[in-house]
Amino acid sequence: MITHIRVKNFKSWQDSDIVKLAPLTGFFGTNSSGKSSLLQMLLLLKQTIGSDEVIFFGDENSLVNLGNFREVIHSHQSINELYLGVSCELTHSAPDLSKIPLQLLRFAFDTVIREEKSTLIIEHIRYISLSNGATTLWKNNQLSTDNRDLGTINIQNCYGLPPQPFINFTGPTDILPQFSFAFEEIFSHVYYIGPTRVHPQRFYHWKMTHPKEIDMWGNEAVDALLSARVRQLTTVHNGESISIEERISKWLQKLDIAHSFSLGPIGNLSDNNYEVRIQKSPNSAKVTLADMGHGVADLFPFLVHCCYVPKGSTLILEQPGVHLHPKAQADLADLLIEVITERNLQILIESHSEHLLNRLQRRVAEEKIAADQTALYFSRYINGASKIDKLDMDEFGNITNWPENFFGDEMGDLFAMTEAQRKRQKRAEG
Repeated sequence: MITHIRVKNFKSWQDSDIVKLAPLTGFFGTNSSGKSSLLQMLLLLKQTIGSDEVIFFGDENSLVNLGNFREVIHSHQSINELYLGVSCELTHSAPDLSKIPLQLLRFAFDTVIREEKSTLIIEHIRYISLSNGATTLWKNNQLSTDNRDLGTINIQNCYGLPPQPFINFTGPTDILPQFSFAFEEIFSHVYYIGPTRVHPQRFYHWKMTHPKEIDMWGNEAVDALLSARVRQLTTVHNGESISIEERISKWLQKLDIAHSFSLGPIGNLSDNNYEVRIQKSPNSAKVTLADMGHGVADLFPFLVHCCYVPKGSTLILEQPGVHLHPKAQADLADLLIEVITERNLQILIESHSEHLLNRLQRRVAEEKIAADQTALYFSRYINGASKIDKLDMDEFGNITNWPENFFGDEMGDLFAMTEAQRKRQKRAEG
């Protein structure tokens, strides 16, 4: 789980200050206010895992394509230094956790990168153990812990990956590889669904693959379901294990989008061609996913993600209900609450949906989720830089510091409509 983030001189952010993340974190705000950029920072770190570049800004096949240092740095001022910082807790149940010393399970990381003669330079890499407070700093190839010199160590990217893989943690300079391993463990369990989903197909050809994750467009959602079927993977509901396909059907019903869905072979079974069919009501015909509206097609990979990614993972969602009816947008909040409580997922969403937020407030009041299990933010763009405000929600679901025009000017529109009606009535009478 990622507990805090901070960026300096990153895109529209001069300094975000420390942004606390919760099991369920929502970023709201006007268009181009910087909320997506905070999530992009995490994707940038994830796609740098294993890279031999200082930091991998991306290409057309990566999670995010940010171009180059000049495009990323605030105000395109290359003399500025780029600061990226996160705090993490390793909470998922991956087997590799046994390789990580206890003091590394909770740590803070930050790095500073600058550009010099078109070359990226790592100014420093710092890890702080949140268990014992020990600080490990790498700078100019020199490694130290609590100001105690540990010698020279070469690294190849911004989080401290050594040029050669390490096997055992034995010497004092192995502290940085240990942290690098913990960093990779955290970010290898970060998953992302972008705002644009793949266009649904009439049939899908399964190459008998077992994807570790579904890509950001949802391309491998069907592959993941077939893999889960073969491997007999399940999800959890009310403490009981049920099939992922069954849980997706139930959620389609709850969201009032469809009665059920089925995933079955077409043609010869050996051809490995499959189709997804959706039944809108108990008595309606079953049609392919390609014959449904954008709402179902966009929601389908989202539902698969929530059930398929490993427990304890972090799932980043941009505009999850963009094509959904307001009722379904509200019901999405219940889905998010379910997966963070029953699957121990961390959910980070960027949204414009007041219906989702209203349902979340209601569930806090109903004690379905505690207020401190959520973190809600409103970002805005002021005088050339993004600013962020934390929304203070009490245990009854009340938000005590609503920003002005949070979801537009609804009251202003109602007042203007009433005034226009009064004037028209006056003209009609006169």
